[in-house]
Amino acid sequence: MRILIVEDERPTAEDIRALAERLLKNDRPSVRIATTLGEALAALDEEPADAVLLDLNLHAKDGFDVLQHMTSEAFQTIVISANIHRAIEAYEHGVLDFIPKPYTMERLKTAFDRLKKGRAPEAAPLKFLSVKSGRGIQVVPLADVRFFRSANVYVELHLADGRTLLYGKPLKSLLPLLPPRYVRLHKSYVADAESIVRLESHGGGEYRAVLKSGDVLPVSRREVSALKSKLGPAFG
Repeated sequence: MRILIVEDERPTAEDIRALAERLLKNDRPSVRIATTLGEALAALDEEPADAVLLDLNLHAKDGFDVLQHMTSEAFQTIVISANIHRAIEAYEHGVLDFIPKPYTMERLKTAFDRLKKGRAPEAAPLKFLSVKSGRGIQVVPLADVRFFRSANVYVELHLADGRTLLYGKPLKSLLPLLPPRYVRLHKSYVADAESIVRLESHGGGEYRAVLKSGDVLPVSRREVSALKSKLGPAFG
């Protein structure tokens, strides 16, 4: 497992690295350290990461500028910060977990377990998605997304205004961050269950979900039973 620690206090970073290597010893960890955003981005260009452990206070800069860069990437982001009052905001921007300082080995273990299981805690729900746009970052409200479509290692965000943006995470990494009301319709499609107005059967086990937006999306045989259960008797 490839871990990048982004922390401007070198002794703290080295301590987190020692704990991470101990906790992940069965996962053959490769743990690196960066002390600035620029150093972190350069390290990520050299070698991708499975997760970034991020301090929100890098050299007194606004950590949310850093956070938006991190959450726009393919890996999962775990914040380790003394800024506890910003935990809800961090979850809203798509972090997998938030560990308050002073951290403990037990709390780090919980975060790594969530990373390996691909499951975020039931904290504040995701409200924004950070998307690379040119050399900058565009923050997209989750409410503006009609549905998600897998595009290999990326996800297409199909927006209410008709645009399609490419999000930097694969669908399997996005799913743990979404609120529970989001459902998988098909291996390539995810939508808000509250946006589904009806299910249509087309014979031969083929189903379609019709959204409030007018979009008609495929529903796979594998997902249809779970989807009907989620939607309730009216969709049976």
